[in-house]
Amino acid sequence: MNEIMTILDKMGAETEDALERFLDDEEMYLKYVQDFPNEGSMGKLKAAVGAKDYDAAEKAVHALKGIVNNLGFLPLADAAIDMLEELRDGNIEDALEAYEDLTVEYDRFTEAINNWKSSVGGQE
Repeated sequence: MNEIMTILDKMGAETEDALERFLDDEEMYLKYVQDFPNEGSMGKLKAAVGAKDYDAAEKAVHALKGIVNNLGFLPLADAAIDMLEELRDGNIEDALEAYEDLTVEYDRFTEAINNWKSSVGGQE
């Protein structure tokens, strides 16, 4: 198992399950993990929340949820699901609280990935 997969698993991810979705192609999976911090859904979500455009926020968090579910980043996926459900129910205040939790998880995962990329050039 790759070093980053071990790190992510310790953070609550399920990389082996995710790897199956990538047809056990570890190189392809790691490419998507490596590219994750540059994926645009979180930027769109931040912009939408900042603009108080909750329809756009719903679309962005839905996209983010799909991506992190596919990568097996379960704590981040759970946070995205919480926010998405609150937005769909029209509970903006609760959605914004969930957004704070989502941001913490997002930062945790992107920091781990960026640290790995820095330490090994992002490839093993």
